[in-house]
Amino acid sequence: MTEPTAMTFPVLLLCAGILCAAQNNVASISHVSNSPKRDLGRSAFESDPPYKDPSLPIARRVADLLQRMSLEEKTAQLTYSGSSAMCTTADAKKFPNGLGGAMAVDINCTNTGQAALMAQTRLGIPVSYFAETTHSGGAPGTTVFPMPVSQGASWNISLVEDIARINALELRSCGGDHGLSPILQVCTDPRFSRMEENFGEDPFLVSSYGVAAVRGLQGRVEGRGSGVGAASTYIGDPTTRVASQAKHFAMYGAGSKDGYTPMGGGVTDRTLFDVYLRPWRDYALAGGRGVMAAHNMIDWIPCHANKRMLTDTLRNRFGLRSGYIGSDNTNVEKLAPGYATDADDAAIVAMTAGIDQDMPGGAFMKAAHLVREGRLSNATLDRAVGNILAKKFAMRLFDSPAIDPAFAANVNSNAHRAVARQAATEGSVLLKNDNKVLPVNKAHVRTVAVVGPFGAGEAAEAAQLGGYSSKPGNSGRQTITVAEALTARGYNVSVVQGATGGRGGPADPGSSDGIDAAVAAAKDADLTVVVVGAPSCGCCFRCGNGEVGDRSSLDMEGTQLDLLAAIAGNASALRGPWVVVMIHGRPLSFGTGRGSSPTLLDTIPTLLTAWRPGEEGGNAVVDLLFGDSVPSGKLAQAWPRSVGYLHGPTNPWFQVHSCMTSGDYYGNGDGEPMSALFPFGYGLSYTSFSFADVEISKLSRPLIDGLALQNATVTVSVVVTNTGDVAADVPVMVTYSVQTRLVVRYMRMLCAFTKVHLTPGEHTTVQLPVRVSDLARYDPGQMWTDLDSNPVQGAYVIDGGTYTFYVGDCVSVGAVWNDTATCPPARQLTTTLVLPSNTDNSSWVFV
Repeated sequence: MTEPTAMTFPVLLLCAGILCAAQNNVASISHVSNSPKRDLGRSAFESDPPYKDPSLPIARRVADLLQRMSLEEKTAQLTYSGSSAMCTTADAKKFPNGLGGAMAVDINCTNTGQAALMAQTRLGIPVSYFAETTHSGGAPGTTVFPMPVSQGASWNISLVEDIARINALELRSCGGDHGLSPILQVCTDPRFSRMEENFGEDPFLVSSYGVAAVRGLQGRVEGRGSGVGAASTYIGDPTTRVASQAKHFAMYGAGSKDGYTPMGGGVTDRTLFDVYLRPWRDYALAGGRGVMAAHNMIDWIPCHANKRMLTDTLRNRFGLRSGYIGSDNTNVEKLAPGYATDADDAAIVAMTAGIDQDMPGGAFMKAAHLVREGRLSNATLDRAVGNILAKKFAMRLFDSPAIDPAFAANVNSNAHRAVARQAATEGSVLLKNDNKVLPVNKAHVRTVAVVGPFGAGEAAEAAQLGGYSSKPGNSGRQTITVAEALTARGYNVSVVQGATGGRGGPADPGSSDGIDAAVAAAKDADLTVVVVGAPSCGCCFRCGNGEVGDRSSLDMEGTQLDLLAAIAGNASALRGPWVVVMIHGRPLSFGTGRGSSPTLLDTIPTLLTAWRPGEEGGNAVVDLLFGDSVPSGKLAQAWPRSVGYLHGPTNPWFQVHSCMTSGDYYGNGDGEPMSALFPFGYGLSYTSFSFADVEISKLSRPLIDGLALQNATVTVSVVVTNTGDVAADVPVMVTYSVQTRLVVRYMRMLCAFTKVHLTPGEHTTVQLPVRVSDLARYDPGQMWTDLDSNPVQGAYVIDGGTYTFYVGDCVSVGAVWNDTATCPPARQLTTTLVLPSNTDNSSWVFV
């Protein structure tokens, strides 16, 4: 695609699947030439210019404002304030030409800083206040929900949307308008330090949560895609919603060394588009406003310089036309040396590839100079600035920049903390419950020993909250640890650290608080809760948990394995039962694969993973231990036996291919099974469910062409019954397989899921719509036409053939993995659908 000209820029702003600008609007645009800067004072224009008219379309306002701006004013929009606050009149004076973005702090900061900046700059362009909204409102004091690794395990789309809605409201109530989320990485390597930020390893699962999150952040607007407004439309309720910026595009967490020592190549286009890019396609179609580029490379080209990914794929293929694309922190500067020749060249390369805004801003500060030198085109600069302005107009920052101070009452409210508790409960996964130790009988418990490095104290709070969050609450509110939750319920609680928690975790406790002391406390307690896991270090402390710092092993760090072995070795001497709770951000191994028999895990009777459960994590864990809540979480990623089981990004899932059979799949030479320790979709409950009468409907529309196929659906229905003694939630999953002579597919691929609540004996018919387009595969040899009518090689296609659907509350590939023990056939029923081939016996092309 050729670079947009001055005459085509406004068209790009509106051509996002809605309408295109009228030609007379396009003709009104002119760009600042390379001649010396003109005096563009306010008196040069009418007193009420079109860009200040809130009734006009966004594209019209952007076009009008662009032609009034100097090169220096445009350049200012490309930058952030970095670590500097933008809260006072003095702060505003530091930015005489305006400012693109600044960190949200609170309402007073935003109202004061915004008013000062708009008053002191010539054109009155507002600044956008942003924050991380991965699992909180981002600003200080906002509610901290479980991290996405836990949200993903909930299998509850409406819950994820509700969390995002609250995050948006709380950020808005702290003065922000721009949320850095959702995280759309399909994380296929648990060594990745930021796995805790990801929903899971399945592209359909991540896509579904991503669309739910963008609905929560931006609100639902009728008329496009999944019901969310396109990037060139106004946010429906800018007082309670924010503009989203999804992270990190693309293939981040897929085998790179945290992206900072990036993986260069080795992944085919089939894997890239089928696995790692699907969530980004759905995000763009759902009307996501923005994207942040990733640290890593794809096919040896850095993402921040990758025009094929940023422009050809994200904008022109997936449809993020007038959405903005920002850099990750200092990544543009880091293009030089090695890819770009110097800092100026890095800025040119990044902006030309499709980056609109630089974080923190230094790389693009010379944009005006580069345009005057003729090294950067006006059209490229205007595209970038226009996309940034479009987001500000969409949030009504020009029209209603002030925020009602009364909104501060929304932050960390009781209602929001209740949702945080629900989310922590639903995202926890019960992995073992030998002899039905759980739920614990409350009548038998007066004293509880909480041992392990993450059951109490600051380390426990940090581990629960996870990265990119601040301490929640005001007026004495706090993060509730497991020990605090037990104490609040009247139990006599003794706390013994017992073990070190690894790099970044609690230090050596010493003999008085070490393993022997932990065993002694356990012997004197009616119940022992061993809380182990991994520390959380936030960004850039290189502890292996949080940004910067992958791990080479998945074993629990510090002396935690020794602590577990000591408790297990004294189990017969304990007065009461003992349970293990894990607070962590990735699957952890228990020393399995070392030739020991039985393994340490075999000696642990009960294992509950709470992931990074947020501020209400302690309450949620205790609710589950005593049966006040029933576990309903299921793994959103396979749990490997050890680090040696990882396949890598070219074969990302713990699934066999459809051409493999049990007769010729031998397993590891050391005798260990090839299957995951706990498979994708695994999780126990306190009750049981049965599945019956599975059916599938006919196609919702006849197959005429690829577009009809893309919009067609079938409905899978199944009768689910609670056959146990307690009311509970249960996820219902639909996976599929298809055999074709065109290409080998995986044996199980997720295509629909939901979650239902049933009382004992209750049954219901669950209907799950399946989009036929979600059965597609990427064909790199197929030709397609992009949104600018340019021929493009590579397209998503649907093959004709017989599709087998598997419906239940777990996922199994049967004898191939020998996993029928964790997912018996009775919990995974089947039905089939035959899709015809195209008229010429070819696959159907739809995007």
